[in-house]
Amino acid sequence: MKRIMNIAIALILTAIVSMGCEEERQTIIPSGSHLTPDVPNAGPHIAKFETKKVDGVWRLLKDGEVFYINGAASNNYYGEVKKWGGNVVRTYGIKEAPDAKTQYTTKMVLDEAYANGLYVNVGLGMKDSGSFDYSSPSNAAAIKEQFENHRTWVRRFANHPAVMCWSIGNEFETSDATKNAVYFKYVEEIAQMIHEEDPNHPTTIAFSNSDVNNKLKPLMKYAPSIDILSVNAYYNGVGGVATNVKNAGWDKPWMITEFGPKGTWSLTSNTDPKEFSWTSSGTNKALEEMTSTEKAAIYSTIWKNDIKAKESQGCIGSFIFLWGFQTHGEVLSWYGLFDKEMNTFGGVDEISACWTGKAIENPAPRIENRKKMTLNGKISTEGVSVVAGSTGNTATVEATSPSGVELTYRWFINREGDALSNGSMPDGIAGLIDDPTKPTITFKAPNAGAYRLYVYAIDKTNKKVAMSCIPFQAK
Repeated sequence: MKRIMNIAIALILTAIVSMGCEEERQTIIPSGSHLTPDVPNAGPHIAKFETKKVDGVWRLLKDGEVFYINGAASNNYYGEVKKWGGNVVRTYGIKEAPDAKTQYTTKMVLDEAYANGLYVNVGLGMKDSGSFDYSSPSNAAAIKEQFENHRTWVRRFANHPAVMCWSIGNEFETSDATKNAVYFKYVEEIAQMIHEEDPNHPTTIAFSNSDVNNKLKPLMKYAPSIDILSVNAYYNGVGGVATNVKNAGWDKPWMITEFGPKGTWSLTSNTDPKEFSWTSSGTNKALEEMTSTEKAAIYSTIWKNDIKAKESQGCIGSFIFLWGFQTHGEVLSWYGLFDKEMNTFGGVDEISACWTGKAIENPAPRIENRKKMTLNGKISTEGVSVVAGSTGNTATVEATSPSGVELTYRWFINREGDALSNGSMPDGIAGLIDDPTKPTITFKAPNAGAYRLYVYAIDKTNKKVAMSCIPFQAK
């Protein structure tokens, strides 16, 4: 999802790393690589991934055996995926050095994945064809530089034992078939290069949807070296991907590389959840949000009905979004499957049950739906406003603990759009809530503006949590 994860891609495309630097020496490059041709038969096993029809169905094979992807689109806690039954993590761009958003580098992700028995769908960032003209002669040098940067990274990591495949860009296509034709010709050059440099790992490209005429058919025509189609899709559009793939005549495997509840960008005043339009010193928009329990059910439904059920139609797996906590996006609680204390929301339980086929012990706390949280007696759907600076406002939540553990509570209020320096959710405006540790609170309203009131119901014993929130206007 470019709206949330694009920050991870605008990273290193203009820097070609010297192969003699300290960072390079620390990278796992097993023998057998063309970078170490004089050291035969040593180092970890490099699995060969390939796509092939088995009994008439497209499959992904690892060393000749069918490999189904139970994956996570991640920005943190990569190694935890294995603990819950997953086998692959996804990255969005090559990253050499830590920054304000995350301390992870590409090497660190690969090494952590390898240490935990996971594989990596390695993202290669691209210049966005919607804002960068791949047909302009004035951009020829930048295009060549991008190509050579990718060659450098492929050579560097091709024989890391955690690599599964290479993803050439994430949502950098457009809705214009003519522009896509130009872009996909360039993607084809990169895909051909990857096949020459790395015969063990297939190529893919991630689209923001499965548009038949403007994306899938041009891709088939101009980038035949792409081995796997990747599509990012959200509720309730995931089910249509299989139909579009068939209608386009795509005869290769495909996967869903992001999936989750309805996106913030798709809300209107008539959707559920819905968008509110509020005016306070300008126009501010507030987005109603599902509880973590409501979201968890959607993850499970999508995986069962729209992903696993399409395996016989060439779907080789998927990546749940977002493994970690958000550091970008309109609402910073929308997609993260963890809080910043590494407690897991119910979505992790649900996807783990899907991946493993086993019931979860000690499930996460539950806030069944938005009606279980009120602010001054109103639920989020009604649209809530308070008098700026007023005291004696009340809020309450009804949470349950399937594990039987007594729950603790954390309430806080944030101004819409506020974020910490690393992009993550603030801990709340100080001094507003009388006692934020109870299921019912009283609070003082903040100054005029648009806000969100959050409550976390926490099972400290099992490190699990439920969340609900109400957007409100102080005026």
